[in-house]
Amino acid sequence: MPKVSIIVVNYNYARYLDERIQSFLNQTYQDFELILIDNGSTDNSAQIINQYKEDKRVRVELFSDNIHPFLRWNRAVESIKSEYIVIAAADDSCDPRLLEKLVEKLDANPSVGLAFAQSWEVDSHGKRLRSCKETTDHLDLERWSQDFIDKGINECQYLFLQCTIPNPSGALLRREIFDQAGRLSTQMRMCSDWLLWAKMLTISDIAFVAEPLNYYRESTGGISLRQSVEGSIRETEETLKVLLYFREAGIPSPNNFCEKKYYPLLRDWLKMLSFKHPSFRANLRILRLFQRMGLRTNYQLLKYIISEVLQRKVSNTYRKIPSFKREHEHTADLSQ
Repeated sequence: MPKVSIIVVNYNYARYLDERIQSFLNQTYQDFELILIDNGSTDNSAQIINQYKEDKRVRVELFSDNIHPFLRWNRAVESIKSEYIVIAAADDSCDPRLLEKLVEKLDANPSVGLAFAQSWEVDSHGKRLRSCKETTDHLDLERWSQDFIDKGINECQYLFLQCTIPNPSGALLRREIFDQAGRLSTQMRMCSDWLLWAKMLTISDIAFVAEPLNYYRESTGGISLRQSVEGSIRETEETLKVLLYFREAGIPSPNNFCEKKYYPLLRDWLKMLSFKHPSFRANLRILRLFQRMGLRTNYQLLKYIISEVLQRKVSNTYRKIPSFKREHEHTADLSQ
């Protein structure tokens, strides 16, 4: 039984598959199995994947239907017995030393449930654009500048503000902790990995390798879901669900949480309500999530949103929105 199972789920990334597969097969650490799953691709992905099926390290699973990719990853985990797992995207790549460095961290630190390496963001041709460290420098300039082992709860203080683990492909997960955390949520599209990290790090510790050993393509096609109106609304809703997990799990938020995350999130949502004609039902869910956060909110401002903005977009249906309870009527000024 191999110590590491690498699970690659692919959908129409034929142009990147050889690079992705070779980047794992050429690892300096070789005690692994590589599970290649095609999720109903319509390009020539299956043909490329089949070229590797004779390799004893490779298992090929081809499906004609396209379903939620996180469901494919979760089902694949059910079929393996490895101690460690990698949840890998088909359009990414990595340095040959990625597994070696991350396995060392988990082997030497039994309390660590998640080890990850810094990532390079690359373009569609593989050209390095920037280190993903730049995306976390505003949180702490020094923390991700060198290797560390830390309590998972300490990393949660940063996860409250953003997903500090930029790409699942660069992470090695302890299978036991992955299972305890409930695996990947198939109810999310954009923040499932963020929620998974949150759940894993409330029950285990974290290890980090500062050298960028993972190569991450942020977007490989036209307008991404994250850039679309639907994507903006979905991301707001899913972000609130991650934040609610922390609050309901009793994890204390950082002192600057409201100023750095909560208020900007609320303000951005207000802008979307005014200019992007979003779905009424989706925004009703978001409103209720904000209510469940139980933080200081400007009741008069939210009342204005309900009575003015939503009234213009969905005739009369705004009356169905339940009123905020009196304990949420605070004076924090979010209108500036």
